[in-house]
Amino acid sequence: MRTNMKENPRIIISGGGTGGHIFPAVSIAKAIRSIYPDADILFVGAEGRMEMQRVPEAGFPIKGLPICGFDRSNPLKNISVLFKVVKSQLMARRIIREFRPMVAVGVGGYASGPTLKMAGMMGIPTLLQEQNSFAGVTNKLLAKKAAKICVAYDGMERFFPADRIMKTGNPVRPNLTENRMDRNEAARIMGIDPARRTILIVGGSLGARTLNESVLASLDTIRSNADVQFIWQTGKYYFEEMKRRLAEKDSVPNLFPMEFISNMDAAYRVADLVISRAGAGTISELCLLGKAVILVPSPNVAEDHQTKNAMALADRDAAIHIADRDAVEKLVPAALELAADEQRLGSLRENILKLALKNSAETIAREVLKLAGYDDFPLDPKNIRNVFFLGAGGIGMSALERYFLKQGIRVAGYDRCASQLTHDLESEGAALFYDDNEGLIPEYCRDRESTLVVFTPAIPADNRCLSWFRANGFDIQKRAQVLGTLTRTMDGLCVAGTHGKTTTSSMLAHILNGTESGCNAFLGGILKNTRSNYMASTASRNVVIEADEFDRSFHHLRPLRSVITAVDADHLDIYGTYEAYVESFRKYCSLIRQGGDLVLHIGLEEKLRPQLQPDVKLHTYGLDSGDFHAANVRTGDGHLVFDFISPLGNIADVELGVPVPINVENAVAAMGMAQLSGVAEADIRKGVMIFGGCDRRFDFHVRGEKVFLSDYAHHPEELRQCALSLRQLYADRTIAAIFQPHLYTRTRDFHKEFAQALSLFDKVWLTEIYPAREQPIPGVSSQMVADLIEPGVFQGIVPKDQVPELVRSKRDELQVLLTVGAGDLEDKVDEITRILEEK
Repeated sequence: MRTNMKENPRIIISGGGTGGHIFPAVSIAKAIRSIYPDADILFVGAEGRMEMQRVPEAGFPIKGLPICGFDRSNPLKNISVLFKVVKSQLMARRIIREFRPMVAVGVGGYASGPTLKMAGMMGIPTLLQEQNSFAGVTNKLLAKKAAKICVAYDGMERFFPADRIMKTGNPVRPNLTENRMDRNEAARIMGIDPARRTILIVGGSLGARTLNESVLASLDTIRSNADVQFIWQTGKYYFEEMKRRLAEKDSVPNLFPMEFISNMDAAYRVADLVISRAGAGTISELCLLGKAVILVPSPNVAEDHQTKNAMALADRDAAIHIADRDAVEKLVPAALELAADEQRLGSLRENILKLALKNSAETIAREVLKLAGYDDFPLDPKNIRNVFFLGAGGIGMSALERYFLKQGIRVAGYDRCASQLTHDLESEGAALFYDDNEGLIPEYCRDRESTLVVFTPAIPADNRCLSWFRANGFDIQKRAQVLGTLTRTMDGLCVAGTHGKTTTSSMLAHILNGTESGCNAFLGGILKNTRSNYMASTASRNVVIEADEFDRSFHHLRPLRSVITAVDADHLDIYGTYEAYVESFRKYCSLIRQGGDLVLHIGLEEKLRPQLQPDVKLHTYGLDSGDFHAANVRTGDGHLVFDFISPLGNIADVELGVPVPINVENAVAAMGMAQLSGVAEADIRKGVMIFGGCDRRFDFHVRGEKVFLSDYAHHPEELRQCALSLRQLYADRTIAAIFQPHLYTRTRDFHKEFAQALSLFDKVWLTEIYPAREQPIPGVSSQMVADLIEPGVFQGIVPKDQVPELVRSKRDELQVLLTVGAGDLEDKVDEITRILEEK
């Protein structure tokens, strides 16, 4: 697995010549892009062949080689072909050197030979996609160096090394299997009667001659069977000839000739029986659709591939085979006889459907990405039956657990200790345990083919459960990787930054959730309005995600829109230097999808210098400046009101549901994102006004003569903003804080900055450091911070378990009390609340 995500996957796909090669190639490319939207894909085709037009139409670049096929009937003509082969190989080598692909894919066709040969010689992994049941000469030669060979039929070890074969089936056009139109709608599109039996005849472009002659030879028979109608694709090369020859005959009202069927979805849907050539791509489509078919193999293909393809089905009673030489005499009579036999049609449909291999393009795309070193995508969601969470009690993990439970998937997991959150998850259906013992893993989670394992980076590498899953080859993903998959299939609205992420993302999710379509959300805090950190909506494509920079997790996301709130130094134990930390955010900016938006806090544009994809718009926001900002901020009598200034339309007199000054900027960012997502003014105004905040984010527990609140702030800048906001709210009161430092490394790196922020309070107590994932560092303790706090402010260091008694002893003199930090001091909040509320 690549852990360095600096580069996007670069992939060459080579081949073509016919639609049977081009459509699968394009399907694979699109499947790669669905997994990695920023994958760089280059096609290499043959000059003058149809791929040079079809591939750019599908949205991919292509380069042409002067390659062509050998003329087996006239060997003298092949002298020039040999020169073209040599020239093509030299050109392919130059293309590979310039493009620097991580993997090369061959789908068959003239160009795949020189391209994959040169890639193999240059040490680049290659993958072959063999569509037919009988391998061609080129693929058999290329297979000697191929890392993976994807096939559609059994028995291909006759041609290829067995240990490199993977049966995937042939990719088909996605819209064929996604089509949900009914027969009446399909018949309307095709201009035929939905009540009559329908036979569809398709012979491709150049290969339709025999099928066309078979129709012309049986016009009287077709006319006399008026209860059956024929859709007849003649191919553009034969259409004018067929029209002329039909004009010389009596009319056939139940025959509908067409040059080309543009809506093949509708044609397949209305057809009771299909007559077709036996190209591998067409057979794959028919298998997936479960269509009864008569196959007439073309005799004009290399090594008689189509006959072998047809027999692979006919031998399983999944198709009827009629040889090309017999078609003019036998084809139409056989089709009419079969169309009248519903039992036989049903048997053929049932048998051909058994041969279908679904999701072929995605399966092949994943193999391609694995060869390129990009295997950090989760198990195919369609196969997931169980999910096991390591660190199941984490706030971010719990939202994913709720997502999978909502999908009807079994959820189990481990955490170091129980909490109210884990108890809530258990009541919702999760099976959790709290002893690091692999023997406690449920039996159903021991099946690696149906179980996805999700872990948080806070889990130590020597965790026994994690070690067991790794030793047994399970698909193990970070939480961010799973969220990244969602941002590839939905419209990710992500909030990143050193601080303010949880409040901003929660406010945005709350605004969107109040609209008619709602939203999906995975939040880093419990939203008070819903008492959950997860939202779900089948009517919305939006998914709000808190983008975590720890361990570069947010590099797995592909947002449509994103806010970045701040880039203050943090997680230096991971990044090493502040420059590397900033570079990580710069990389994240480049991952925003084309056509999206970046909403950047004022002042960060120069620091980040973001390199954005085409059509990504940059917007700024701030308290009193930026594209989005606040004006005319008013506070009083427990209320905070401001005017929202926006290039998309100002909103006057917005009332903040949690009237804390620090939340004004968060609200501005959330409102800007909501406007960019098309939310109406009334919904934005209402959402901000009734937003109740998140647990542990300026979370008030006692109000009145005495005030008590808790906050999650664990970074010096967060502490500073927290102190300043409290000063604005309670300018005439004494403000005391009990701070629990979080992590030895953070305390070591920022003890001076913590002391400066804490000196803004009137009184400060410290607890011991909360270690989280870390081991103690010699010489690092809370005393490092205490020594630098302003004289008279620091009151002492107190063990966490003695904090309630400290509060009891100081109860009479406490006016405003804040407990603050990202550790487990929160466990004492209820007890402190009871002490302060005592009469």
